Amino acid sequence: MKKELLVTALLMLMVACIGWSSDQREVVENYNSLIEYADEENWNDLSKGLSEGSIQLLDEIATIYTEAGVPFNNQGEELLASLVSDTDLLSFSETIISINFRNDRALLQSGQGNSVDTYEFLMEGRQWKLNLVPMLNSFLAEIMEGIPPTEQNSFNETSSTPTYISLGNGTCEFGLRNDLTNLSLWNVYCSPSNSDSWGEDWLASSILGSGSEIGIWLEEDVYDIQLVDSEGNTYTLWQVELNEEGVFWPVTEMDRDEPI
Repeated sequence: MKKELLVTALLMLMVACIGWSSDQREVVENYNSLIEYADEENWNDLSKGLSEGSIQLLDEIATIYTEAGVPFNNQGEELLASLVSDTDLLSFSETIISINFRNDRALLQSGQGNSVDTYEFLMEGRQWKLNLVPMLNSFLAEIMEGIPPTEQNSFNETSSTPTYISLGNGTCEFGLRNDLTNLSLWNVYCSPSNSDSWGEDWLASSILGSGSEIGIWLEEDVYDIQLVDSEGNTYTLWQVELNEEGVFWPVTEMDRDEPI
């Protein structure tokens, strides 16, 4: 019965693919395969659908656990099975909302209502591979809470800022890449231009390191955007018209606000 329901869901997804481009269909096919592998607990084939960075990070986290006495035997595949079974790391939804491309990256949004997830796929070896690095880094940040700073050295390499963070449930993406030299971004604000306040900090407790990107999904509107770096410098864009085509800002030192 379980397999019949899965087949029915996949057929519905195939029908929904009508009108999509060949690249979009390839991403959907890989996404559907991951759903099937996760349902069947086929961790070997599921691992083959992950990006190289994801596999490497899984192995590194498994090594950390093994050295701490948790028997993953340095195997990322065992860790993946545990994470999928015990957490919502891969809570795949069968409802695909959209697929957008940026160079060799595909962003697939799935879910319904207020429960929307964004999955990043990278083109590797002529195949679209799911990139779990942002999710795994968030998981690492959680398990590091409460660990004394002197004991966090072993996490340094694996706890680096994700290469891409996706936030928000809107239909329009504001993309930002930190192209500053040796400076991190500590705050990102996106406020409707008719608002009197900057609102929430989209980075919250996260930090956007050099070369890293964030995609904030908002509703179509006109926004004012302000960034704050690790030295307190600000970078501001006013009256940014955001629509379904999206906006991408590779921020550099040239964008820094003049001191008042």
